[in-house]
Amino acid sequence: MLSLTAYEKAAFHSFIFFSYSLMLLLGANQAFGQKNDDKKVAFLADVHLQDVYADLGEEEFKGIYNPQNGKYATIRTMKAQIYSTRLFNENYFAFHEALREVVSQGIKIVVLPGDFSDDGQPMNLSALNTILSEFSEAYGLRFYLTTGNHDPVTAAGSPGGKFDFMGPGGKPQALVSDRSFLRDNLPTDLPVAFSDQIAYGGYADVLEQLGAFGFYPSEKDLYWTHPFEVLDYEGYNFQESKKNAALANRYFDVSPTDSLPDLSYLVEPVEGIWLLGIDANVYFPVEGTDVYKGSSVGFNLAKSHKSHQLKWIKEIAVEAKKRGKTLVSFSHYPLVEFNDGSDVLLKRTFGPNRFQLARSPLPAISTAYADAGIKVHVAGHMHINDTGIFTSEIGNTLVNVQVPSLAAYPPAFKVLTFGQPSKIKVETHRLQEVRGMDEFFPLYTMEHDHLKEQKDTSIWKKDILSAHTYLSYTSHHLKELVRLRFIPSDWPEGHAGQLLSLNGLELAYWALLQNHDDRNEFLTNRSLGSKSLKQLTKTLRKQGVERSSLANMSGLELITAFYFIKNGDQLAKKDMDGSNWATAVHLMQTIARLTPGQNEAFAHFMVNFAQIFTAMAEDTPSDHFLIDLQEGVVEDLY
Repeated sequence: MLSLTAYEKAAFHSFIFFSYSLMLLLGANQAFGQKNDDKKVAFLADVHLQDVYADLGEEEFKGIYNPQNGKYATIRTMKAQIYSTRLFNENYFAFHEALREVVSQGIKIVVLPGDFSDDGQPMNLSALNTILSEFSEAYGLRFYLTTGNHDPVTAAGSPGGKFDFMGPGGKPQALVSDRSFLRDNLPTDLPVAFSDQIAYGGYADVLEQLGAFGFYPSEKDLYWTHPFEVLDYEGYNFQESKKNAALANRYFDVSPTDSLPDLSYLVEPVEGIWLLGIDANVYFPVEGTDVYKGSSVGFNLAKSHKSHQLKWIKEIAVEAKKRGKTLVSFSHYPLVEFNDGSDVLLKRTFGPNRFQLARSPLPAISTAYADAGIKVHVAGHMHINDTGIFTSEIGNTLVNVQVPSLAAYPPAFKVLTFGQPSKIKVETHRLQEVRGMDEFFPLYTMEHDHLKEQKDTSIWKKDILSAHTYLSYTSHHLKELVRLRFIPSDWPEGHAGQLLSLNGLELAYWALLQNHDDRNEFLTNRSLGSKSLKQLTKTLRKQGVERSSLANMSGLELITAFYFIKNGDQLAKKDMDGSNWATAVHLMQTIARLTPGQNEAFAHFMVNFAQIFTAMAEDTPSDHFLIDLQEGVVEDLY
């Protein structure tokens, strides 16, 4: 028998303890997918890729010459970006950065839930094909796409174009596919160029360029099917599935004479995970043409206009449960209301056609899909970071994960980790540094000089070009978007003007006045009585709020803070100055407690606004969190 010394025994026991601890650690990591990266899925939403160095195939207009690299840049003007809810140019570099981050984390499965291109144009579909193919070949990434309202804009190819490309001297340049797309009221000095690369692509064009990325089965997939074939897991055959996946087999009737494609599919990329891609685009005929154009509304229409999908989803959910598969659906469109329960109040305060309320799923819609068996749904479309939880009357819970856009604030993507039984970990990965982000800044400077020379009254602030990170850049973009577009278009003019004329201290003083006549008089005279001001200062001090913080907060900053929290949720709280955020929340909580009189229109408006603000400030975890599929709850991991 082998005899061990005391030292050898101690060393042996230490080795056994270390080995056992290591096994436990590896087991825990395995449970969360840290050592099994094919059980992690990255979701990159609303890429809105535009090829910033496209070959337009025309000598008439090749883009604007970029002296930094000697290339012709096919970019849109900064003014166009500022007035849009998304960037058109820098997101090209952000997409590459996000994919590099995915690679660095060892993730192999990547989902793009719609709006992967600017508008489904040939030049942009081709550019996306190139990028996805390069990352697939170099790093073994496997991509799964679904359609969005921007891809395709029309069900079949149709004339298209943009009127805000950047031309020589930083001036706008029109680029259209053909003359039929030209408008009657174009400025006489706007140069126009033509290229078939800017036409709207249709479903056939999307499949031609991107079919290999989820829309068709791959030999690497364990299972793949679509709504128009029998769900047969046991008898699955790749060659048969490939034949059945032809576009001709994936049409449904929309009228007695017309039918349209539905590119929905179910795939099992790795053992145990079923990804359900739902094509929820709904198209309507354009009067006097044979064109079907998208609505961008999503499931509020898709439930009835694509009724075949819900029956198919129910079958899938039953089969997934039977076979012990974890089912996650994804679509461009959300399945749960994304305004933190404020839809009714938003409609009452701002009107039914503001804040994209038509896109927010109605309770009946969420009920239908929750009761069909969907427990977790991942969506884009809204360019926001949010988590929504809905439970139907019969107790079925649906968790909707909103993935932010890479082309807007807050730029980020989500990673879902499948490890623990009946649990999914969700992590939000933010883009900070983006290589090449400032490549077009000198061209924007030229554009700004031109707008200044023209005395453009809606000129954008040049300090956006001082941004050193992509996060800062998108933050600047949102601030300008609020100032130049959202306030003029979404807010009642009189109430907006009143709020913009007040600072935080004045609002706090006004909100603490007990009599509605006093409040109305203050709005007219703006006189802060010394006695009342002393009392306010004392009250603020007790509540830990600095009077100077309120005095330095403008009405515009308060409105802007609202849009940041609306779009960024938990992420925005990290980005805003801590004391300023606490001051804004305190102010809005104070206003929300007001009881306005009948003749206080502004007070009624502000109480509603404050209640919406505070509802969005106290939300479900949306950064790093754990979804418990059995209990239907979300647990914050911070």
